[in-house]
Amino acid sequence: MIDWFSSESMRAVYEGFSAVSGDPMLWLLVLAGTLLGMVVGILPGFGPPAAMALLFPLTYVMPPLSGIAMLAGIFYGAKYGGAVTSILLGIPGETDAVATLFEGHPLARAGMARQALAAATLASFCGGMTATLGMALLAPLLSGAALLPGPTGRFLLMTAALGAVALLGPGGLRRNTTMILLGFVLALPGMDPVHGMERMTLNGQLWSGIELTSMLLGLFGVGDILDTLCPPSRRPAPSRRNTQEADSLVERGNIPTAALAALRGSILGFITGLIPCGAGVTASFTSYALEKNLSRHPEHFGKGVWPGLTGPEASNNAAAVASFVPLLLLGLPTNPIMAALLGALTVGGIVPGPRLPLEQGTFYWGLIFSLALGNLLLLVLGLGLARVWAALASLPWRLIWPCVLMLCLIGSYMGAGGLNGPLQCLCFGALSLLLRRGGFPLAPLVLAFVLGPRLETGLTQILMGGIL
Repeated sequence: MIDWFSSESMRAVYEGFSAVSGDPMLWLLVLAGTLLGMVVGILPGFGPPAAMALLFPLTYVMPPLSGIAMLAGIFYGAKYGGAVTSILLGIPGETDAVATLFEGHPLARAGMARQALAAATLASFCGGMTATLGMALLAPLLSGAALLPGPTGRFLLMTAALGAVALLGPGGLRRNTTMILLGFVLALPGMDPVHGMERMTLNGQLWSGIELTSMLLGLFGVGDILDTLCPPSRRPAPSRRNTQEADSLVERGNIPTAALAALRGSILGFITGLIPCGAGVTASFTSYALEKNLSRHPEHFGKGVWPGLTGPEASNNAAAVASFVPLLLLGLPTNPIMAALLGALTVGGIVPGPRLPLEQGTFYWGLIFSLALGNLLLLVLGLGLARVWAALASLPWRLIWPCVLMLCLIGSYMGAGGLNGPLQCLCFGALSLLLRRGGFPLAPLVLAFVLGPRLETGLTQILMGGIL
């Protein structure tokens, strides 16, 4: 175990801090990456992997710390950007922002878009800084503990997350279980994740499976439009009286409750982010279920409850930052974005491993300080632009829904790389309308779809090799 109080370790900490504080260009790169990440998160279909792929060649000519810090800014900036469209338009710009949508969008429709965006910003900052602090203080312990969960441990963790959603979700046990099973079925078409064989591809039409971006945009974007335009659901115009009453409720007691939810979500997200199991989406859904279970009025969830917004938003940002721990200390990427960052580390000559804080301490601690800097910039940008984004919520719905529909179709086309994307998007929009009218929640379906291939891989490894 590394001795953090030795003179060599403290010198590495000081050199990392100096590398960040004394480099204005690094500040600009972190700012540019964070701002670009926010924009990328807002645009459906053009996610962080695409933006990082476009900027990846810059890492060949940049110092390793500057390049990784810029790419990291895109990553966690996109987590907040996804919350913006979830809150204002009811479209999750990122998979991790789906749980944010459940309470954030009703708050925006009630005339509290600016407050909801500000709460999401503060929760994101809480989650990011909590995970950064944990990454700095617990790295020696985490480098050993992250090795413990094998396929069996990851399988049990993902199964427990789905079980929590089924038991605590808003649709009841039967409906939640039905949606989880439907999510598993939808995850089957395409290539077998273990053996690489085709299955249920409809003569090659679904050779790559159902596209996640098209599913999300259809379920939450097109589905919300259809639910609003088709009777009997009509979008009520928020009244000034309702807005004032909501503001007074925030001032009277919801701020401490929301803050505690953000703290719980931060800790949950940090723990979940250490294990490769779809950390962000698992943490956000689990945090939402936890807050609903702890609430004295769980029946209010889905109508605009502050803990249901701040908890998931803090958890997905904490999970995003925590996923750097297995990447740096074990060389283990927990998601495709971390895999791209591992490639950038290789280009820069950085060798991940348990002794990275000592052998390349300037880079390790410099990255930690750059993560803290990025979260501070995210706080300033989020609060500074909250009023700008909130102004969108005052536009008439008859002007918004055509733009939302166009964004959904364009985003699904970009995500799928062809016309299959918009077609799937429209199909899932119609399915979403039917499920909503039947009282079936959409969250369990999304979580099961994302975790399905990972569960299948883990179960196959357990049955074939008995790996622990």
